[in-house]
Amino acid sequence: MWTLVPLGNPGPEYQDTRHNLGRLLLQRWMAERNLAPAPRKRFPSGTLYPLAPNLQALVPSTYMNLSGEVCAQAEAAGIYPRRLILLHDDKDLPLGTGRFRLNGSDGGHNGLRSVFDCLGTPDIARLRLGIGPFQRPLVDFVLEPWAEPEWEIIGRMDAPFARFLAFLGAAESLDGIGNQVNSALFWGAPAPGSGEIQLG
Repeated sequence: MWTLVPLGNPGPEYQDTRHNLGRLLLQRWMAERNLAPAPRKRFPSGTLYPLAPNLQALVPSTYMNLSGEVCAQAEAAGIYPRRLILLHDDKDLPLGTGRFRLNGSDGGHNGLRSVFDCLGTPDIARLRLGIGPFQRPLVDFVLEPWAEPEWEIIGRMDAPFARFLAFLGAAESLDGIGNQVNSALFWGAPAPGSGEIQLG
């Protein structure tokens, strides 16, 4: 079972902000499939939902900088950290693109930093979803709602995001995903040994 963790801030006022892109794409994927699952398990800092035979979602109820709390609670309940897939916005990638990584630094992302601190490791897989080019001050940029032209680009992310989840749902391991990816689904060639898959 793979557990998606869509990082973001709770509440309707943040639903359509850049910081919530991972959560937004997952919600759009669920809406397309008419999925409205009942909670599988509630934690003090979030809720676990079933999505598909090999996929579930762990949705934090805390603000972004406390995202790691529910990950630690899930680990204590038996959810293995190496089966987590974080979905998060990335200021250093252009809007409309994404990159899958098996590990790496937090890159200044407060949600990632919280997860790594609470789990004691940066070796957590994540799908980086571009929101760039970013403008300063960054704290204002990530909390701003999407501009009208950006919604068209977000719409074009739905199909590759769905294909990524299809690969993930069928995979026994993360290495297995990389072996199946080809240029028909993904653009760009990841650097040798980088462990990255680029979406687009």
